[in-house]
Amino acid sequence: MEKRKSARFDVSREIKGKLLNVVSFVANNISREGINLVSNFQPVVGSSYKIYLIGRDNRQQEFDIEINRAEVAPFDGSKYAALPPGLLFSIGARFKDNSEAQKAFLASFMKDRPAGADEGFISREGVKPGS
Repeated sequence: MEKRKSARFDVSREIKGKLLNVVSFVANNISREGINLVSNFQPVVGSSYKIYLIGRDNRQQEFDIEINRAEVAPFDGSKYAALPPGLLFSIGARFKDNSEAQKAFLASFMKDRPAGADEGFISREGVKPGS
C-alpha cells in the first residue's frame, strides 16, 4: 500500500457538486494533493477531468484532476443524503499542477468552518484519457 505524501483532512461540512454538470457528488476528504468523491458516476481510471469547486463566498475555482481510483462504495443515507439512491462509486483523484491561487483555495476547504454546503461539478469537456 502506497503511503500518502500529504495529510488528508475530513471535510468539515458537506461539499456537494456535479459531475458532467448532471451527476451529483459529495466530497469525503481533501488535501493539497487530491480529493475523494462519492458519486453515482464511474469515471475511467487514468482519465483527466476538470473540477470546479464553489466556496462559501461564491468564488469558483477550477482544478485539473486525474482519476486514480474508482470503486463501488456502500450507500450511507445519513452521509450521502444529497445523492440519489443507487450504485455509488468512491472516486480518488489527484490534483494536477496547481497554481498558487488554487493552493490558497484548497487551504480554505481544509480550515474548520461551520456546517454548510459548498458546491462544484466535474466537466468532461477536454477529458484526456489515461495512457
